[in-house]
Amino acid sequence: MGEALLYGLVGLAILLVLWPTRSGAAKFLRRWGVAEPTEEQVAPALRYLRDRRLLYPLLFVLVPPVAGAVAELFGLPTPTAGALRHLASGIAALLIAEVVAALRPVRGARVATLTPRRWRDLLPRWGVALLSTLAAVSLLSAFAGLSAQSWARRAVGAVGFSEPYRAEVARPVGVVVVVGVVLGLVAVLGVVRLAVRRGSVADPAVDAVLRTRSARVAVGIGMAWMAWMVTLANGRLSALHSLSRSSGDGPGWLGAVRLIDSVGLLVLLVGVLGWIWVANPPSRTARAVEPGR
Repeated sequence: MGEALLYGLVGLAILLVLWPTRSGAAKFLRRWGVAEPTEEQVAPALRYLRDRRLLYPLLFVLVPPVAGAVAELFGLPTPTAGALRHLASGIAALLIAEVVAALRPVRGARVATLTPRRWRDLLPRWGVALLSTLAAVSLLSAFAGLSAQSWARRAVGAVGFSEPYRAEVARPVGVVVVVGVVLGLVAVLGVVRLAVRRGSVADPAVDAVLRTRSARVAVGIGMAWMAWMVTLANGRLSALHSLSRSSGDGPGWLGAVRLIDSVGLLVLLVGVLGWIWVANPPSRTARAVEPGR
């Protein structure tokens, strides 16, 4: 209960600090390339921002206990306490907020364009490449850990380990990572597809800004999520490496885990920095507001 209250207070604090105003919405449009936004342009941008920010407190409260309940139901491991756990819950809440906001029915009139849009019109190629790379590394590390699962169970059964440790080793962390990667990709790609296919507002300049911002923010959050999946999978490999040293047995490739450990935090840092970079306006913001792109 105390932890849920903490997350709720964090979400409420974020809501209060980031609560959009008309002047803030106008500044938002200028940052994304609309030089002199009118009142008619500010109104949909303000609604767009408020729709997302209102979801933060609720999701910050719901995500941690729901994730814990699902993990307990299926006997899956949960992240240990600490800053990284709070970061993971926050990333998940932000991604869900983007998905829910993107799925809401579009209000007001919309204008279709004759020029087809593509994801490359909204997203930088390096962002998609980094997201894909982090997802691939997560899956590779997860499958490597799962391939050693049978050996790990035999090892803890043959050597005198405590029952809690045996239960911990038996938990399929790799399954959590694989499911997390798949769900993360579905969420991110779903938001990007909606941004490409569905217009937000009638004004072409504002519509282009909101489409671009939605796609870039979703990919940025996806980067941070995949980096967390890499960290989770690498933590499992580190545990298997320690077990191999204790038992004097194990797959030969576990010897390379020490190198993986040295880059684990670097991967998380790259994911978070990539998130910040891609979620901000590109240097040539004019591209974001060209109607018909």
